[in-house]
Amino acid sequence: MAPWSKGLCWNSGGISDAGRVRRDNQDAYLDRPELGLWAVADGMGGHRDGAEASRLIVSRLGRLERALELESGLETLERTLRAVNRELVASAEGVLEALCGSTVAALLAVGDRVALCWAGDSRIYRLRAGVLEQLSRDHSQVQALVDMGLLSPEEAEWHPLSSVLVRAVGADARLEFERRTESLRAGDRYLLCSDGLNRDLAGDEIARILSQIHPAEVAAQALVRAACEAGGNDNVTAVVVDFTA
Repeated sequence: MAPWSKGLCWNSGGISDAGRVRRDNQDAYLDRPELGLWAVADGMGGHRDGAEASRLIVSRLGRLERALELESGLETLERTLRAVNRELVASAEGVLEALCGSTVAALLAVGDRVALCWAGDSRIYRLRAGVLEQLSRDHSQVQALVDMGLLSPEEAEWHPLSSVLVRAVGADARLEFERRTESLRAGDRYLLCSDGLNRDLAGDEIARILSQIHPAEVAAQALVRAACEAGGNDNVTAVVVDFTA
């Protein structure tokens, strides 16, 4: 437990598992509470060196210094990710069918505010006053169909193109991240996860575990265990971050 300004404290924990089907784990995560920084990266399945891409993202983010201001810290985070993107794109130039990419979802806390930054379909949720809300929006072909009103969110969850991404680190030289900032409240609990979690666990089950199980590290373990027991069809990673008075 460590203090933030204005009386807030944090507690966090993360875990990653290969799941029940895949041999290799291409997920990686960052749990650096002393930096106020957490992230999940999911190497792109079916592509060369997806694990290398996700681990490179986590490694580079882990080298950052603790941000003193939220906006400047977010800009530094995005600048670091863009540098990784350029490196991955350059490494694939001239190599047939070479693509080394990864999703990323990151949470940065400074004072009593947080910034969220993501690309791909790794998600960021917030549990506040017992209500679970998905804060990130998937960068996938299926989500684009939902945005156009051609699919319902329920249909999208099981659509065969649900894993086809339109943004990822390493996939395109012109990478844009989505971001949002918000104020913290005492009792807020954030979840960062790879899609292996939300594909095997329904939202109400995620909410139940997050509402009932403490501390953060144990909640993350419970989520990953439940996803594996529900099928474990993909690599599964969860990072849980609590902010308390």
